Amino acid sequence: MLMSKPESGIFYRDYATRLPVAESAHGVWIETSDGRKYLDGMGSAGVIGIGHGRTEIYDALAREGQKVSYVYTASFTHPWQEKLADAVLSVAPKGMDAVYFVSGGSEANETALKLARQYHVERGEPKRHKMIARWQSYHGVTIATLSLSGRTSWRAAYDPYMLPVVHIAPPYEYRCAYCKDHGGCTYSCVDELERAILLEGPETISCFFAETIIGTTASGVTPPPDYYRRVREICDRYGILFIADEVLMGYGRTGRAFAIEDFGVVPDMITCGKAIGSGYAPLGAVIVNERITNFFREGQRRFVHGFTYSGHAASCFIGLQVFNIMQREGLFTRPARIGEYLHGRLRDLQQKHPLIGDVRGRGLYAGVEFVADRATRAPVAPGFNFTGRLVSAMRERGVIVGGGVPGANFGKDGDHIQISPPFTIEEEEIDILIDALDESLVQLAGQLDAQAAA
Repeated sequence: MLMSKPESGIFYRDYATRLPVAESAHGVWIETSDGRKYLDGMGSAGVIGIGHGRTEIYDALAREGQKVSYVYTASFTHPWQEKLADAVLSVAPKGMDAVYFVSGGSEANETALKLARQYHVERGEPKRHKMIARWQSYHGVTIATLSLSGRTSWRAAYDPYMLPVVHIAPPYEYRCAYCKDHGGCTYSCVDELERAILLEGPETISCFFAETIIGTTASGVTPPPDYYRRVREICDRYGILFIADEVLMGYGRTGRAFAIEDFGVVPDMITCGKAIGSGYAPLGAVIVNERITNFFREGQRRFVHGFTYSGHAASCFIGLQVFNIMQREGLFTRPARIGEYLHGRLRDLQQKHPLIGDVRGRGLYAGVEFVADRATRAPVAPGFNFTGRLVSAMRERGVIVGGGVPGANFGKDGDHIQISPPFTIEEEEIDILIDALDESLVQLAGQLDAQAAA
């Protein structure tokens, strides 16, 4: 049964879309009230790591929740945030020293940018207030984190409220103006970071924010191997903090505890969310390096910040159960292995379908970009609504994938999807997903041909 929106008390995200009622979920499957089953090929916005329906988490909460349900963490700490912090640091890159828990990714990024600002002010550099981020990026929906984001379609309505963040080009080799005539990455986008710093004045820059691997604004764009090493060198040269946004890519999705580990550098902060709670509780975190932590710890300084639910006891308890399951079942590393199968199937499909221009990403995050002409990389005409039609066609076949945000082609047009299933997905379930994508592309190719012939 579809929910009748005019009669509902919910203020929905999109009143043009009627939503089925999810009644149960287990593993990688979601079942609705009308009896349909859907393969959750996007991990419910990249949130689900350990799979749906892990009842042992709530069984544990029922046993232990009577001890502490809520305490205000400006007045008390509690065992669950202490234990979860130790757990997170045990898998974080060496040099990370403390964790600040929040309720999700937007809060984590808001916290990181405020911590960066206060750190500079208290060190005697109050002019450091400017932030640098990248176009085709996403860091959250608060005014500050949306200002950081380079997602033009989401910023437009709120443009008068946007903070003056400096944006530079992303390492988007498939559509990079710097690289298109050079047969590979020239790292000119990193040079742009240094130019922006020098033009703005190094003494005015607080931090550089970057999604380690880009999410749904340009699904799966992965920098070349030396990109973050160069970023780290530039930031260090000018005293700027490097903040790695791993809200989507962190906590195992790429087959590493944190995706930045593959690039061999340590940021000043790592933000995470989504998989850290795996959807069982609202949870996010800012992981802070030794230098910043010791500055506050040894100086007995107060971070002038805090949410009512920062370090929420039940959320941290559930986060610890998620961590234990991931450790016990090898889910921090499993996405690397099973992800090879996913990406192999997608590359095979790319050979079959000229509509697939690029396949990218890492582990259990794959971005697939679609084009009208593979040779020129010309996008499908935006009036066709390719991404919307593809997501709908796959949904009709019982598979959910994420429709990438329009405007990947530098804000103009471009179609892409996000594939980010739970870490527990099996090869035969990946086959179901790929078969649905295959059939849907055949369907859409026919529709494009018919439109061209009309």
